[in-house]
Amino acid sequence: MPSTADLAFRRRTVLFSVFFTNLLSLACQVLWVRKLTFLFGSTAGVFATVLASFLLGLALGAALAGRTVDRAARPWRLLGLLLAGLGLYCAASLPLFDLARRLYLGLFPASLAPLSAALAKLAVVLVTLLLPTMAIGAVFPLAVRLYRGTRAGLGGDLSLVYALDTLGAATGALLAGFLFVPSLGLSASTLLLGALAVAGGLYLLLRGGESEVTTPLEPALPAAIASAAAPAGKSAGNTGKRKKGPGRGAKAPAAPPAPLPPWTLDPRRIPLVLAVFFATGGAALLLETGWNRFFYVLAGTNVASLSVVLAGFLSGIGLGSLLLRRWIDRIRDPLATVAWLDAAIALGGVLVFRSAGLFERVYLGSFVTSDSYYGFQIQVYLLVFALVLFATLAMGANFPLVAKIATPGTLDGERRGRGAGQAFFVNTLGAVLGAVLGEFILLPRWGFSGLLLVTLGVYLAAAVVFLLLAEPRRRRRPAVIAAVLFAGALALAPPWNPLELPVHAVYYHGLRAGSWLAFEAQVESMEVVHRADGFYGEVAVVKLGDDLILKHNGKSDASTSPGDNYAQLLLGQLPLLLHPHPRTVLNIGLGGGATLRAITHHREVERITQVEIDPLVTAAARTWFGTFNDRALADPRVQVVTNDGRNYVDRAGETWDVIVSEPPNIWVAGVSGLFTREFYQSAKRHLAPGGILCQWYPLHELERDDLRLALATLTSVFRQAAVWTNGVDAVVLAADTLPPPDPARLAAAAADPRIAHDLADLKVPPGGLPGLIDHPFLAVSQVPGFIAGARPENVDDRPLLEFHTARNLFTGNRRRVGR
Repeated sequence: MPSTADLAFRRRTVLFSVFFTNLLSLACQVLWVRKLTFLFGSTAGVFATVLASFLLGLALGAALAGRTVDRAARPWRLLGLLLAGLGLYCAASLPLFDLARRLYLGLFPASLAPLSAALAKLAVVLVTLLLPTMAIGAVFPLAVRLYRGTRAGLGGDLSLVYALDTLGAATGALLAGFLFVPSLGLSASTLLLGALAVAGGLYLLLRGGESEVTTPLEPALPAAIASAAAPAGKSAGNTGKRKKGPGRGAKAPAAPPAPLPPWTLDPRRIPLVLAVFFATGGAALLLETGWNRFFYVLAGTNVASLSVVLAGFLSGIGLGSLLLRRWIDRIRDPLATVAWLDAAIALGGVLVFRSAGLFERVYLGSFVTSDSYYGFQIQVYLLVFALVLFATLAMGANFPLVAKIATPGTLDGERRGRGAGQAFFVNTLGAVLGAVLGEFILLPRWGFSGLLLVTLGVYLAAAVVFLLLAEPRRRRRPAVIAAVLFAGALALAPPWNPLELPVHAVYYHGLRAGSWLAFEAQVESMEVVHRADGFYGEVAVVKLGDDLILKHNGKSDASTSPGDNYAQLLLGQLPLLLHPHPRTVLNIGLGGGATLRAITHHREVERITQVEIDPLVTAAARTWFGTFNDRALADPRVQVVTNDGRNYVDRAGETWDVIVSEPPNIWVAGVSGLFTREFYQSAKRHLAPGGILCQWYPLHELERDDLRLALATLTSVFRQAAVWTNGVDAVVLAADTLPPPDPARLAAAAADPRIAHDLADLKVPPGGLPGLIDHPFLAVSQVPGFIAGARPENVDDRPLLEFHTARNLFTGNRRRVGR
């Protein structure tokens, strides 16, 4: 018989294994999302696809383990093997993802519709993630089987294990966003996490022989609970086998069975409970998918924002499960309790979508009072945690409660793992469906209003089912509570209260405005003339005075204002003016189409490939910005390709004379892959002899050392570079040998009416073109001295510029270039 100290040690070991496994799970999810952005590009779909793949693996792993762990002769050894195997996969994961990406690029067409591309990429992700996520999912039912609390019954054990599961995940999300990705890089982080998991697994394997005796139940368990959980015809203390008693081998008398709790379900009703649990699992992920998009607009898409939002969700769920632990086995009617918890989730979900104004005020207040970037991010995490707390507390309490109701097993270990695994499986499988429906179908087609109405309908139906299953004399009060909560949710929901996201992003424009009043004044000065939801988020066109601004998920990406014309037009003009014979051009990123306009104004160009990942941007540029861009998309030389720029260049089978790259800001998720050494190497391979790469740098978001790092990375691949800037934006040309300007060519270009129109918009006077080209901010001869001592470290594995520019949004770029 194990000693009390040994039993306590085993309990701690189980809980630590659950906590660490899910810390590893979410840390790897963030790391793998980073890696998979090179497959998906800068899209909202990458997170949803990875999440759906994760959840499917978790569901299958829990189902498989649930069927076997209760019969496993050596469960501790099985736990050790799962951890060790997971660690080995984690350590080897990044090369496997690189292989999967190469296979995708080789098998699928270069231009696919968003849904077709997403489904193809989903298949690739499933193949690479299924085995490790199954291992993670198997840990939950195994831990429920192995862990035995000192006082709590099955419900208390489920609550504690699930709480540690989600709190470990929250910790992993924070560590990934603030330590692993920015400080260690993807490769070092996966190797470290893999090594820790392998070490933990080996420890369990070495101690497995000492730990294989399953922890017995504590005698303090209430007799009514123990007997209620016993199989029919047996008491909790009698398995039906003859046991020898003292003296003469007499059979020990069996304790009389205690009555079952009045809420105990007929086993034939359990499939109905599981079916409803499947549906609410989908509804929960519909909510979380909507929340993710919602907070993308409010908090941004950089890795720190992603981590704090994830951690905020998961912390609330873990806390809800932990708080329930004390009462779960004393609740008189769990079925009726689940009904009003579903109503609470519905109301809490609606309240989150109605909190945009509150978020913006508190967010900017924190920005004004914070002295530290990391202190500011902690406040953002606490803000997200507070806004989702009402809903996530109910989610966290709901899971162990329904899992207990649906577990037709006993407390003695014979079927508790099976019941926990079955409940986890159906709920998580529903979550897979919710993630896919929300991101790929409901949001693109029906927007947030449609998603919210579907979610409320599912939770309302679920609450009705649980109330009907509840004991009649105990369901009146829960029914009233549920009715009040649903009434509040419906009163705040569409169509009575239309739901629209903010069109002006506080995380970007608000920080630049510096205060709530200044930001509010900006919002009020804008008139929204067009909005469209799609696979990659919301595209809006707003009018500000006489200018149009194109916004993508709340951030301005292009405009017709003269201030933006400098970068947009110069990107198209500079490389074509310097290249002696530009016949083929690749332009990455469309925006309002100004750069494409400048390219099409050069008559000698024969073929132009325009890559744009979001069809809604293409549609807006064609219609709302058509006059501004001189109908460039209608030019017969232009071929529009719907794809991510990095993917397209990496897989291309052709070369170009000029490649122009004008992506969104470097800190936007996925965009940093167009500023790394690997991209420059790929671009160089796809440039014809004498070809030129032209790229936009957001100088207003780069400190001097950041610009040195960027140019050092660029010139580690191209021998020469030069920089033109107006102090806000920079246009950089790179080649092995940048050609000198040809005066005759410049004169002929300036005489062309269409090019002359662009030069006028650039405020270049007649005859001033040679002066513009001859006087860059950094000439070819000046760049080596400027970057002296800088290390070209901006690489795919650790894109430092992404993290630096995200930080510079907070610091206000106080050490700008030239200061």
